[in-house]
Amino acid sequence: MSTAEVVLVTGGGSGIGGGLASAFHARGHQVIVVGHRRERVEAVAARHPGMCWQVADVADAEEVAALAEEVGCRWPGLTTVINNAGVQHLFDFAASGPLDAAELGREIDVNLKGVIHVANAMLPLLKTQPRSRLVNVGSGLGYVPLAAAPVYSATKAGVHSFTLALRRQLRDSPVQVVELIPPVVATDLHRHLEETPPMAMDLDAFVKAALAGLDAGRDEVVVGLAKVLRTLSRAAPSLGMKIVNQ
Repeated sequence: MSTAEVVLVTGGGSGIGGGLASAFHARGHQVIVVGHRRERVEAVAARHPGMCWQVADVADAEEVAALAEEVGCRWPGLTTVINNAGVQHLFDFAASGPLDAAELGREIDVNLKGVIHVANAMLPLLKTQPRSRLVNVGSGLGYVPLAAAPVYSATKAGVHSFTLALRRQLRDSPVQVVELIPPVVATDLHRHLEETPPMAMDLDAFVKAALAGLDAGRDEVVVGLAKVLRTLSRAAPSLGMKIVNQ
């Protein structure tokens, strides 16, 4: 990629998205952080002079289409989209009675449909550049699911499959389709838990490793313990399930 990038980061108001946005900004790139909570993306941009922000809910296809139109007008040189927005809840299907259908649907709408909406809306812009990239953020849980977070795990498996198919379709285009696959990272994605998950990777360390993989031009950037889960999913899936869910 060129030294002068225009980078859009969904879910940029906190966590991995905020960390990546800050790192790209530190490199001198034009960064646009996107989130559905104005106060969060506005605060991130305020801490980084020159960073811009936009409000959009990736689960809403019309809002994403409007975002793409705005980006195309204001930042026609868009080169990188970090498709990162995500939510995670714990759902126990063994409990008595049905779970909240709206909460189940929201997680699917953000984590999977949102990735698809953003790709659909932003790819026409990315295709106009000599070189560009779409980075879909998956998860090690897309390889081996966490039983306590079954919907999240399923959506990340879906992101993995979608990314593989998209890469195949766009192999003759100027757009590189990348999957960035984190392990558990110490962010507020896990704010519903009483404590940070064991062996969670430090956010700064994750961002450093992620950028190294992106700089190397890899199609899959698998970071930290996610590499172990990828191997176990292929070589010893039962062992992987045991380790993740113990």
